[in-house]
Amino acid sequence: MYGMLNVLLATGTWLILASYWELPVSTTHSTVGGVIGMAVTAYGSSAVVWYEPSDSFPYMEGVAAIVLSWIISPVLSGIFSAVLFGTVRATVLRSQNSYARSWWVFPILVFVTVLVNAYFVIYKGAGSKTKDMAIGTALWISAVAAAASTLIVVIGVIPFLKKRINTQEERSAAAEAAKESGEKDPEAPTKVEEVAVIRSPMHAKWESMKQIGISLSKGATHDVHEAIDTDEDVHAIHEFSEKFDPKTEESFKYLQVFTAICDSFSHGANDVANSIGPFAAIWAIYQSEGIAKKSAVPTWILVLGGFGIVLGLATYGYKIMCAIGVKMCRITPSRGFAIELGAAIVIVVGSQLGIPLSTTHCQVGSTIGVGLLESVKKGVNWKLVGRVVVGWVMTLIVVGLTTSALFAQGIYAPSIINVNERNYLQGGIESNVDGMIAALNQTVYTSVDPSLTGILEHNAQWVRNMSNPLKYIYAQHVPVEDSITLLSNTTFTTLSTMVPLSGGDLSVVTDDGNSIFYQMS
Repeated sequence: MYGMLNVLLATGTWLILASYWELPVSTTHSTVGGVIGMAVTAYGSSAVVWYEPSDSFPYMEGVAAIVLSWIISPVLSGIFSAVLFGTVRATVLRSQNSYARSWWVFPILVFVTVLVNAYFVIYKGAGSKTKDMAIGTALWISAVAAAASTLIVVIGVIPFLKKRINTQEERSAAAEAAKESGEKDPEAPTKVEEVAVIRSPMHAKWESMKQIGISLSKGATHDVHEAIDTDEDVHAIHEFSEKFDPKTEESFKYLQVFTAICDSFSHGANDVANSIGPFAAIWAIYQSEGIAKKSAVPTWILVLGGFGIVLGLATYGYKIMCAIGVKMCRITPSRGFAIELGAAIVIVVGSQLGIPLSTTHCQVGSTIGVGLLESVKKGVNWKLVGRVVVGWVMTLIVVGLTTSALFAQGIYAPSIINVNERNYLQGGIESNVDGMIAALNQTVYTSVDPSLTGILEHNAQWVRNMSNPLKYIYAQHVPVEDSITLLSNTTFTTLSTMVPLSGGDLSVVTDDGNSIFYQMS
């Protein structure tokens, strides 16, 4: 419990710092790094599976597989997203009638999007509820959902979106014409002359509360695009990128929003599970007073984790949005759609094949892949990419060392030498007690006085509890006085059994210092 608490503390601290530095790091890898640090501190490097061969792809398990995912995730996602965006760019965006073509490919892209995301939800979001479902069954369910969604889009959504875009274009044209002619735009806000206002004390309090609300909602109101005007490198990337028809981009905007919603649902189901894993372990240990191989996660813990992710997104998520969505390369609705769908495809395929992937790394890789279609040198912010890669590597190291330091401070205080000596002493006591109990059971158990039988059985169960830290919380930190009491009780039971058999008598004397002496006659 204490170890997992340290994992949560170290992981949360690192993720906040990484977000502040605009480093899109993996929550999953942060948690893994914390668990590694705790395990190494408690039981040494042998407690961690660093590398282990596997019969299935990628033919390895352990920490080596995680390191491999740093390469696999971004590369595969970048390839898929680049191919997808390159195809759309060649067939739709660069054509003279791109706006009309966008509505023809819209249903196809909706079908693919729903198919991929529905399949992703079944295998990543639903988890154990669908683990025994055949691939063909999952594909049929996803295909039916995709076909139904596409039909709804064709009949009801596309006509509405066309009308909406045309209305927006007419309003923009009217506003531009009014501006050129010098006429007042009827939809422009009316200017109100400033007047003197006498503020009451109550009004001042409301203003203070308003400022607090503004501070808390900064993440939702912050302009992530301001970096285009303030950062020369970012400005150059956006100026260099290819521009497409605004109306066509507007049609892709709704598809990007839909894709982002589906991905957010699936990623949320996956990321919440990883984030609340240590907390769920703490709760399971508290409930069962031991560590079980499997334990159900209460719904309220999942809700708590989901609330935390939403709160973090609303307050500090703009940092990562700015880093990936603005500074890394120029993202428009057509590009953003390809990034979302390309990453989702790789995650679905990778999950099915058992490839170690990270949703964060897939998103970054997809963004880089789309940016490379513009230019290798001018299409991607390589300085930011370098910082991100360093952040990925540092995630395991920083969280692991932080967790290790916190865990060691609590477990090995005041000195690891003293703790090891105490554990060695207790281990010796428990081993000797276990040996005496075994000897009594094998030789003279039938001759044990009935009044001592209960003590013997109690001591035997006590030793079993002490020796199984994976099942009993008590065994993870046995008090020294309990080990001494166990030895004393077992010694008394042994002598009380053996001495009468030899024809003698046993008496126990306790001095003022609570020391126990056995007198035999």
